[in-house]
Amino acid sequence: MKISILYRFLIVFSTIVLIAFSACKKEKVDEQENLNVLKIRIGSSTFVWSDTDGAGGAAPKIDTIKLTPNGSFSSELIIQDGSASPTKDFTLEIVAEKNDHLFIYKTTGGISVTDLSMDTNGKAFGQTATVKTTAVGSGSMNIILKHLPNKSAMDPSTTGETDMDVSFPVVIK
Repeated sequence: MKISILYRFLIVFSTIVLIAFSACKKEKVDEQENLNVLKIRIGSSTFVWSDTDGAGGAAPKIDTIKLTPNGSFSSELIIQDGSASPTKDFTLEIVAEKNDHLFIYKTTGGISVTDLSMDTNGKAFGQTATVKTTAVGSGSMNIILKHLPNKSAMDPSTTGETDMDVSFPVVIK
């Protein structure tokens, strides 16, 4: 009889242990992408915005975009995590997912951005573009990277999730 009680106890105990361990599954944690470096190649020059210590730390490092007047330049954007060692480049991943991303340019002064690269649906993507300048002056170039925007919306910058929002000062001389 003692064996029977011991046997039942072991079965109950084993069942409880199995249930407890099966309930303690490890959750898969999505790695957060730190998009904290934006490089823009305009013609043969590269300009960098960098905030590798994140919001609330030191002020971002921002190059001034310096261009000549009345010019037309090809441009390309590079997105990186500069806090990783080595630096991790996200550009190819974003290009591979271009239907889900959109680079939006907002400019002031004598600078404009046209001829945005397209996604596979023929909608604007903007990782490459043409930058045009007019007369001598100054202004700014705001570059916004959106994730899952409504590219058909009147103002796609108000849709989707903002992955980056970066402003460069611009000097045309």
